[in-house]
Amino acid sequence: MNDNTTESDATSAAGLGEDVVGYDPTADASYARFGTDYTTAVMAIVETVAAVTNRKTEDLSPLFATVDPEALVDLVASNRDTPVEVTFSYEGCRVIVSSHGTVAVESPDE
Repeated sequence: MNDNTTESDATSAAGLGEDVVGYDPTADASYARFGTDYTTAVMAIVETVAAVTNRKTEDLSPLFATVDPEALVDLVASNRDTPVEVTFSYEGCRVIVSSHGTVAVESPDE
């Protein structure tokens, strides 16, 4: 179920202010911002996926069953000259985590 890729950051966070969660109907994606600490980033991913799938966070499979959350946070929170974007599947959604501090979650196909 893992479709893990790492590439340069192409996710647009235009229109997102600090600590904003939003929805872009043209991309059919929900967005959230996160800080550089482990808990904030992981919770942003899990809470956004829960919102998109209309489920409680405790009803989702553990994120670590899909991706190593610690390695993910280390990768996107590290200081780099080139932005990083990591894309993977989680709970049927496409999740895109950016070194710009954003999470984008695309709705599962109906």
